Amino acid sequence: MAARVALSPNDSLWLNMDTPENLMIIESVMWFEEPLDPEAVLETLRTRLLAPYPVFTWRAERAEGLVGVDHWVSDPQFDLHRHVTVHELGATEGHEAIQRFLEERMSEPLPRDRPLWAAHILTGERVSAVIMRFHHAIADGTALVRVLLDLTTPTPEDPAIGAGPAAPGRPAGRIAQPDHAGPPAEPVPAARPHASTLDRAARRLSHLVTLPLAAGAAATHSAVGLVQMLDPDREGSWAWRLAEQAEGTADAVDKLLVGTAPDALPFGQPGLAKRADWAPAIDLAEIKQVARSHGATVNDVMMAALAGALRRYVISRGEVPGDVMTMIPVNLRPWDAPLPEHLGNKFALVAFELPLGQPTVRSRLTTAKARMDVIKSGPEAVLTFGLAHAIGSVGAVTGTVSRQMISFFGNKAFGVTTNVPGPREPRYFAGRQMAGILGWVPGASQQTLGACIFSYNGRIRVGFKADATVIPDVANLVAAFTEEVADILAEVTPAQ
Repeated sequence: MAARVALSPNDSLWLNMDTPENLMIIESVMWFEEPLDPEAVLETLRTRLLAPYPVFTWRAERAEGLVGVDHWVSDPQFDLHRHVTVHELGATEGHEAIQRFLEERMSEPLPRDRPLWAAHILTGERVSAVIMRFHHAIADGTALVRVLLDLTTPTPEDPAIGAGPAAPGRPAGRIAQPDHAGPPAEPVPAARPHASTLDRAARRLSHLVTLPLAAGAAATHSAVGLVQMLDPDREGSWAWRLAEQAEGTADAVDKLLVGTAPDALPFGQPGLAKRADWAPAIDLAEIKQVARSHGATVNDVMMAALAGALRRYVISRGEVPGDVMTMIPVNLRPWDAPLPEHLGNKFALVAFELPLGQPTVRSRLTTAKARMDVIKSGPEAVLTFGLAHAIGSVGAVTGTVSRQMISFFGNKAFGVTTNVPGPREPRYFAGRQMAGILGWVPGASQQTLGACIFSYNGRIRVGFKADATVIPDVANLVAAFTEEVADILAEVTPAQ
């Protein structure tokens, strides 16, 4: 096992992006309809998490001074019991108890004196759950989904239990009980009220990056127009194709630089408290039928449903709905390639404008599909990955610079929306069948709303993580989403 591993620029970026309002923590919840055995959970984590991925036994060591590189270092004091706690649910409590528990943890930073992850086992008679919290510096959401699913098995019996090597430093004894094991988490530094010299330098460096991008986008638009004027009768020629590709790059830059209206819901100034809720499961086959009938994908249908839900919610708050932007992660790893033991971040973010301004279910679906098709054929994912790499490299000099630059780009969107195609068949965790699974990636800077779409065992679920200051009534948003899906199935599903 490596004793000291330098973080990549992208990993370093997320390590230094925590703010009190938005912690860079990926949170997931798996729930079950029967009690969990905590010792079986512990053994599953030992053999299926720690053994193949030793990064979960490494702690982060930040660079000293203004110049340096962040590192993962082996934690000689590693103790699995410091990362796993058990919480007893009341005999009559159900999913609402899981929801409340999750909300309470979403604003808690992870302790910096140990590896940056934690697991909470919630045991009850009606429902049980496992909540996992990972710092984004360890891995991107797609990689962590693969890790989580690797914790599960196709049958209740786990052939790997007891087969893997024990985690370094594993002591005997039981899992820690319950909420406050170990020293308190390191507080996230509060924002400084006045700009320092370093802040001003960071803003200037941000301008050095964004101004050439803006100028390049404007110049590209002009060049495209010139090519098409000089060659008006040869659409499809190499000059036109080159111009169209350049136009796509310029449009992507424009979208990142300009964004959408930041003064409309669900934009706002986030606070510390968060809310979490999710909609009832939807039959995946019905969503696929809608998609096929319109030459669309399941993702197109779900993005249209999200747009419709936000439109309903905004109208209920007395505001006029307009298109708003969300960020969508794009996986850059081959799905069939094994994950490295240090995991890491290898993804891009693309900006997607949700068509809240479209007045009908059909028009929202048509517009969502058209916009997603443009993203699929354009260069935006490559562009944003390069930007993240560049910002992360600058962040190795100072985290203040990376925060300033991420704020510039991140505040063009209200949050992040993920869509994960999970297993089609039931899966088992620690011998218990998993009833459902959801997971949220963090929002950055001033972002206020995250949505996750997860399909599993023939059903699809959508969950929301909302800032309690901007969206205190997230249950109303969930209800709006449920109403929108019902209308999509009633109005758009082809007649039998």
